[in-house]
Amino acid sequence: MIRLLNVLAVIGLIWSAAYAYSIKYDTLYQAGQVSKAKSQLHKERQAIAVLRAEWQLLTRPDRLQAAVERHLALEPIGTTHLARLADLPPRANRGDEIGRLLAATATPKEKPALGEPRTTGSTLVRTTPTRTTTTPTKTPTTASR
Repeated sequence: MIRLLNVLAVIGLIWSAAYAYSIKYDTLYQAGQVSKAKSQLHKERQAIAVLRAEWQLLTRPDRLQAAVERHLALEPIGTTHLARLADLPPRANRGDEIGRLLAATATPKEKPALGEPRTTGSTLVRTTPTRTTTTPTKTPTTASR
């Protein structure tokens, strides 16, 4: 029994040592990856700083002014280049666009007869019997759409 416990203890010790070494080497690998990422980030930041410096150099006002004078035939704006507001053509009247769209999509309505009143809805006449009298009465009701 004691030998079995000693064998199990040795096996457990070997397994824990192997696990500890695997954790150690995995940690070292991850630390190397982090170090590589930091160095790549540092290189990218340096490249961005160089590009910003080049941009500032290229957009200097004196350099741009020299390039404009050399390559473009520009002249200062004078009073002859300016126009009055009255010289502009009048704005075209576009009208009621929504009204035109609604009129184009509207369905044609039937014209009421000469004697009928104009209403927004239809008027129905119903005959309903009442309890107090035996003759039907006519009750106008308005149906809603």
